Amino acid sequence: MLSSQMAMDELFDLDLALTMLDDSTVEVSKRQPDAESTAAARHLVDAMPTVVVGCGGQCSVCMEGFEIGGGAGKQVSCGHVFHENCISHWLALHNSCPLCRREVVS
Repeated sequence: MLSSQMAMDELFDLDLALTMLDDSTVEVSKRQPDAESTAAARHLVDAMPTVVVGCGGQCSVCMEGFEIGGGAGKQVSCGHVFHENCISHWLALHNSCPLCRREVVS
């Protein structure tokens, strides 16, 4: 192996490169909504129909299933169903369905 190739390999540290992220790369799930958008999302979710989810239903925001024996969820205008708290938090950050990205009308 050439000495210049060895030097390049020795200089590159993958762990260091992965930890040098700036603030713009912070995961969306770690962002916190402000009080105004939280209140607006809560009002929007309260107006959504509550539906009973059958066996095998899963919330796509938290990836957990609904309660066995009649777990209820909130149905977005596109028809997808989520836990009430999950969709409320999501809508405080976004104005779209987490699954199909269809805009949620306020």
